[in-house]
Amino acid sequence: MKRISMEADYAVPAGNVKLTIKVGEAQIGASVVQLAGNELDRGTIAGLSLGHGGQLKGSSLTIKSVVTDVNDRTNLTTITYELGSDTSQQEFTQTATVDQEGDSVIYRAEIAMV
Repeated sequence: MKRISMEADYAVPAGNVKLTIKVGEAQIGASVVQLAGNELDRGTIAGLSLGHGGQLKGSSLTIKSVVTDVNDRTNLTTITYELGSDTSQQEFTQTATVDQEGDSVIYRAEIAMV
């Protein structure tokens, strides 16, 4: 199983910050989301409220996702983390190609809230 990791900084805006995780290429996946070491949610993540921007500064968002290749037309897997408020949006994307049909990729993201 492949393992892909990324680290990034996210400049938190004012207002409520939400997270959506999108699995692309018609593949399937699930995620575990932690903020400052506390689990917030797991499974399919859509519009998960992380809190107000001012309260998030200095914390770390940790995401572990497993994406499985179920699309017979491609072995490419993609995962996109969308972070944002009503006024600001930022995306972080990771991609990997599995070696064999049906394989999975473990994606890890560590996003510092700055």
